[in-house]
Amino acid sequence: MHKIKVYLCARISKDAHAWNEKVSNSLSTPTSVFMPHKHNPWNLKHEDFPKEVYEMDLGAMKESHICLVLPPYGRDCAWEIGWYSNSDKPIIVFTEKETEWLRDWMIKGGITYIVASNPKTFTKLKNDPLLGFKEIFFINNLGQLNDLIIKIYRKHYE
Repeated sequence: MHKIKVYLCARISKDAHAWNEKVSNSLSTPTSVFMPHKHNPWNLKHEDFPKEVYEMDLGAMKESHICLVLPPYGRDCAWEIGWYSNSDKPIIVFTEKETEWLRDWMIKGGITYIVASNPKTFTKLKNDPLLGFKEIFFINNLGQLNDLIIKIYRKHYE
């Protein structure tokens, strides 16, 4: 199987690093994750980011097969999700208990799949009027996310 390139669409602030890495490190071969917080100057004000940051992230997006969104996401993530929604690349949102993102109706309309690991969150997602036509998966543990990403990759690329 080919390497599955995943772009992590998540906040880059220092307080988000542990969660980003926990989810990303749960993914294994053949999945490879580009984590922007490892390449971007998370300690700079966003208005001070050099052009190379934009170019690096956009290049990683273009090279990726899948976008993995971790709410709560940042403002720049909304642009990334919009970019992906206009491509043929699937967008997967993974959430445990985070549901504030459900107020972002344009994001909900553009995503392809939702994965929840909390039964209450899963039920809330299934009852959401805009997400009703999306594929929503429940996983019992983070380790199952990799298998689901492989399944989604095969559906779109094989």
